[in-house]
Amino acid sequence: MKVGIIVPNYARWWRGEAIWATCAKAREAGVDSLHFVDHIIFTPAQYVGYGNGYMDEWTTMSYVAAITNIQGWKPTLAQSVCVIPYRPPIQQAKIAATVDSLSGGRLQIGAGTGYNEQEFAALGLNVHERGNMTDEYLKCMIELWTHPVASFHGKYANFDEMTISVRPIQQPIPILVGATGKRPFRRVAEFCHGWIPGPGQGAEGLKRVEEGWTEINALWKEYGRQGEPYLAVSAKRAHLVTDLSRAGEAVSKGVTREGERAYVAAFPMTDVNDLVKEIRSYESIGASEYVVFPPTYRFGEWDNQGTLMNQLELLGEHVIPKVK
Repeated sequence: MKVGIIVPNYARWWRGEAIWATCAKAREAGVDSLHFVDHIIFTPAQYVGYGNGYMDEWTTMSYVAAITNIQGWKPTLAQSVCVIPYRPPIQQAKIAATVDSLSGGRLQIGAGTGYNEQEFAALGLNVHERGNMTDEYLKCMIELWTHPVASFHGKYANFDEMTISVRPIQQPIPILVGATGKRPFRRVAEFCHGWIPGPGQGAEGLKRVEEGWTEINALWKEYGRQGEPYLAVSAKRAHLVTDLSRAGEAVSKGVTREGERAYVAAFPMTDVNDLVKEIRSYESIGASEYVVFPPTYRFGEWDNQGTLMNQLELLGEHVIPKVK
């Protein structure tokens, strides 16, 4: 069972030495994958709720690829998720191939369709076309990765015998679909490689993922795919504690404004042993990876980075050794 974390590429303090320290501590803890999150432009309320410093996902992944290369550590560089319609498919194919090449073949794409209508509008995109855009963009990207000289004819990309020149090391680059429903499940089975749902709440969340996974596996066989799809469950917000008296409390960060989607994240105080049990429960239904979303806010005696370091220590001492 692999264990990953969401890294705070959304936070203004996560720069330079803080990124280096996070990677070093995650390596020490035994973390298998680093997951990055994606937004390009949003309202001030959303901005505050997300940590006041949202870096470009792809650029940050390239930076972290270099750091982990220097550290001699090879975690998977993943996404929870990348909003595929936000970037032109040819450009995005080249960026992804570059990150995979620079990292030594460590990229895992989490493909999302997006939801933020204001963000789509600001980018000049039609939010109602996001499903069609995601399908075509991914197919175009795959074509460019798998053929040194490629041709593609669609609504959003159209070219004959051209090349992005950069070749990804992985053939194929794994693409996990980060959505639930008939169309996303079909997308997994037809041309992607797995699913990356959120864990949901308790037994109900486990049941929802199990039902979806059963449907995906049936479709996988229906499409005649070889091997097995990959299930990575992401991202469990959890403020880890060893003091049982604190379990059940929660810390909320963010803001709400009338007429806007609430951008408030609640991090439940979670006993380390309860997290172990939850990871094992998802492993029992077929998950190969579980991604924890640790808090990075100021808490008690710690600043933002101190809270994250503490959480990685708890993860490495009390959780990862028990689920490996």
